[in-house]
Amino acid sequence: PQASCCADKVHCCPHDTVCDLTRGRCVSPTGDTDVPLSTAFPAWKRQPPAPVALRQVLCPDGRSACPDGATCCQLSPTHYGCCPLQNAVCCSDGQHCCPQGTTCDLVHSTCTSLGGSAPPAALPTVRDVKCDEETSCPNGNTCCRLSSGAWGCCPLEQ
Repeated sequence: PQASCCADKVHCCPHDTVCDLTRGRCVSPTGDTDVPLSTAFPAWKRQPPAPVALRQVLCPDGRSACPDGATCCQLSPTHYGCCPLQNAVCCSDGQHCCPQGTTCDLVHSTCTSLGGSAPPAALPTVRDVKCDEETSCPNGNTCCRLSSGAWGCCPLEQ
């Protein structure tokens, strides 16, 4: 780390040492370090990271978002949750949802349809990941600074 590149553009020396090409050594200004020159090797070209298409469902507040295939359910006047079912029915308790074509039976804690009933799914709250004071990404994402200086959302946590 922080090595010195020699003038011959072939060799290098450890940090805080200088190249002595005539003697083929790396020496410190105080003279207490004297090691052989290291030979530099070619660097490799980095592949730019492949862009990840993050598909999301934007909630009616225009700020919250849920993963593709989920349904936004309003939990309170200012918060949304994500039902893990597509085109789901949001229950009035703000805590559960049911599959499309069913109704919430909160008294019996089931989702009822003509064919029977099943337990409702729990709704996790949408929590934005703040990138800065103006920008955020959906919960479970990581804010990444793009080469343009703008923020991007990586669909992986941490």
